[in-house]
Amino acid sequence: MGHNTAKTGYELLVKRLNKFPQGVPPSDTLYEILRLLFSEEEAKLVSLLPIKPFTTKTAAKAWGKTEEEARVVLEELASRALLVDTEQDGNQTFSLPPPMAGFFEFSMMRIGGNFDQHLLGELFYQYMNVEDEFVTALMSLKTPIGRAFVDEDSIEEHMIHVLDYEKATEVIKTASHIGIGVCYCRHKKEHVNEACDAPMEICMTFNETASSLIKHGYARQVDVNECLDLLEVAKQHNLVQFGDNVQKKVAFICNCCSCCCEALVAARKVGPSLAINSSGFICNIIEENCVGCQKCMEVCPVEAISMISKNTTNKKQKIAKLQSENCIGCGVCARVCKFDAIEMNPRQQKVFTPVDMAHRVVLEAIETGKLQNLIFDNQAHFRHRALAAILGVILKLPPIKQIMASEQVKSKYLVKLIENNNRKIVNSHINKDS
Repeated sequence: MGHNTAKTGYELLVKRLNKFPQGVPPSDTLYEILRLLFSEEEAKLVSLLPIKPFTTKTAAKAWGKTEEEARVVLEELASRALLVDTEQDGNQTFSLPPPMAGFFEFSMMRIGGNFDQHLLGELFYQYMNVEDEFVTALMSLKTPIGRAFVDEDSIEEHMIHVLDYEKATEVIKTASHIGIGVCYCRHKKEHVNEACDAPMEICMTFNETASSLIKHGYARQVDVNECLDLLEVAKQHNLVQFGDNVQKKVAFICNCCSCCCEALVAARKVGPSLAINSSGFICNIIEENCVGCQKCMEVCPVEAISMISKNTTNKKQKIAKLQSENCIGCGVCARVCKFDAIEMNPRQQKVFTPVDMAHRVVLEAIETGKLQNLIFDNQAHFRHRALAAILGVILKLPPIKQIMASEQVKSKYLVKLIENNNRKIVNSHINKDS
């Protein structure tokens, strides 16, 4: 009986987490993870929090507590990296990040944190790698949560084609805060004796997320030069730069190995083009220079390169062959090739990257049928300025996405808003033409 009562709070929390586009399939393992991260009372309280960022006053009202009582709880949760606390316009705001990339990872981003990390590591391995429904669904979103950054050294001659947001170095140089934490994936694998020897303390977080993690000891604050040095270390180990799939305010860049990284493992399972947003570049193999050394095939994180016979007369002589639809444009293959047999060329079709987090989350919400959860969040005020941001994103979407959005929300107001906005766009084009 006690077990059932205890589970009720966690079931409410799971229901709350599943309002977000990136849901969490319920399982016994998931409940064990949540029990380690949250107390029963904390789970109940967090289940009442808005999806959008909120203030202490909002939490106090939802919980029926004074603002001081609410602040104590919020700051305790933030101190364990279960909430992210930031300053906006001089006011402290909180948000519950999704499990990934979010509080699942944060719990393992420092050694000897607030949790039983050995048990967490085993549970995460069970939930992510054995049961794998969560990661497979996460990496099957039509708008991926992450994107590959190309190795900039391999595209020097094409740098004119590279936008600032496509460069990992530019993300680092323009971040307001930079934090370095322990790699969640390799740390988790270490607890089941499957970690590789790639560097552990090399997970990069930026901007507001980094500020919160640094404040609570889950990331080590570094300057631009040290972060750039760590980026070089990652490249020397042939790690892939996998980061936040947004153009502005990138929150993270992971330096991923193909054996431990959840994203790369899932990409090979569901298809790299579905799981990961490619960089703006693609591998091109120059056959006449290829000696069949297999180095490119060995380091390709998504198994996009194989070896085939170079000709029919000599079956033993091999050359590399690219499966182009699987290439994520990371450039690791070009980095290891010593024979000038690989170059990274700009893709013919520009890769779509959401502008910012709001843009990406709205797209994911539309694609997963959860847009109404963002707009009609029953723990937040309908007139909240976040609503204006959501509607602003919808008005900039292609017509097919706008139709999907209006069908989900079933709002006459939204339909009218879209119609008026599209009418203005058409009239603007007519006026320009005339």
